[in-house]
Amino acid sequence: MGLTVIAESRGLFFRFRTILLVIAFAVSAVLARAASEPALPDGPGKETFTSVCSLCHSPTAPMGKQWTRQQWESKVTEMLQEEPDVTREERAAIVEYLAANFKPGGKIYINQAKAADLETALDISAKDAAELVRYRGDNGEFKTLDDLKKLPFLNAARMESLKDRIVF
Repeated sequence: MGLTVIAESRGLFFRFRTILLVIAFAVSAVLARAASEPALPDGPGKETFTSVCSLCHSPTAPMGKQWTRQQWESKVTEMLQEEPDVTREERAAIVEYLAANFKPGGKIYINQAKAADLETALDISAKDAAELVRYRGDNGEFKTLDDLKKLPFLNAARMESLKDRIVF
């Protein structure tokens, strides 16, 4: 009888240890992903944007966009049309934040932007933008401007002229 209790205790111990390992792995994966995502720019409306918009998508979703205030107003209206709890003031704060931080001529989040956004922001062809996104997917995120300038389908001088706007 004593051996049975010891065996059962060991079994519980190993199950408990396995559960703890799974939880530790899950937490570390979440933390690693959060650490790899770029921080949103600070500014008025950031907290409102993250608390409201991250309910449906990643808060980094707009990072590749360079839209006008009118485009942001239209998108926020579309996204929040079925959210009556979001006040007019909160909607205005979200639009203000997006229009101030993700506008034409603004920062180019090279590792987050989709091909269509890179086409516009970098003023390159759709083919080159798609190739850049494919290259990024195959080889990992760009770390430096030199990484971009090495790509044969991009104009190195053009990338150099955009260096103050490109965020890695």
